[in-house]
Amino acid sequence: MNIKAAIDIGTNSVRLLVADWQDGQIVPLVKELKTTRLGQGVHHSGRLAPEAVERTLEAVAAMADIAKEYKANEVMAVATSAVRDAANGLEFIQLCREKTGVDIQILSGTAEASLSFNGALQGRAAEGSQMIIDIGGGSTELACGEGKELKVAQSLNVGAVRLKDIFPAHNNGIINNIAEILPYINDTIRALPPLAQADVITGVGGTITSLAAIAQQLALYDSEKVHRYFLSTSCVNRLLTTLAAMPLAERRQVAGLQPERADIIVYGIAILSALLSSLEADGLTVSEQDILEGIIEQLFAKQNS
Repeated sequence: MNIKAAIDIGTNSVRLLVADWQDGQIVPLVKELKTTRLGQGVHHSGRLAPEAVERTLEAVAAMADIAKEYKANEVMAVATSAVRDAANGLEFIQLCREKTGVDIQILSGTAEASLSFNGALQGRAAEGSQMIIDIGGGSTELACGEGKELKVAQSLNVGAVRLKDIFPAHNNGIINNIAEILPYINDTIRALPPLAQADVITGVGGTITSLAAIAQQLALYDSEKVHRYFLSTSCVNRLLTTLAAMPLAERRQVAGLQPERADIIVYGIAILSALLSSLEADGLTVSEQDILEGIIEQLFAKQNS
């Protein structure tokens, strides 16, 4: 077996994909996710908190062990917004190498967008202009291309965890400052070159897959029902209003929403709502494939070159 593993160390979670490669297609063997909230508070403090680092190191070590169990002959680990923003990001990289044996590559926002683009489109036909939206905890990546050829990659310095730090919820978890949050996001969007219209818009990342599950009221997450689900702009805006008005305890009970994501989901939805409005789009197609598949594809492409 020729097995590869990808580890994505994000602002909100650490994720693992172990996969084989058959006939130009990724064959997933195992996927894991652990919410560690590495980037909590980074926007204000500029540093990764010790307790968040400890949680994340434990998750990386566990995922490295799983990769070994599956006899992966290559592991690629990447870190994104939280680590690239933090003053002690390089210290975290060194600590991770010492404690887990895993070498981590810090991705730029554009490199992250590029991998998400390739991952989302891996193994599927892609005709016409394509846009990939990847909403993360610390940043949001946008990648545009013609077919599978990437043309433009951009990174917005807004993410669900970052916005939670900037615009805290009410004491009971109700988020009653959407009227402040949306203009903040829109200002960030306007700071970039204008977004081009695309024939197909695809959304990846935990916010967007969670929205697909919530829209379908999935008591048990079903990746087959989430993948390729069309999420309309009207549904996104309705869920933004509904979930923002809920106390956190009530939001944690919503079907399709992981309880540990309940405190940040509204912020992620606000980003998606602002982007869809800016694009004048009627919605997007949800993909379970993302940066992890992009990493796996890159590893196999390098091996076969």
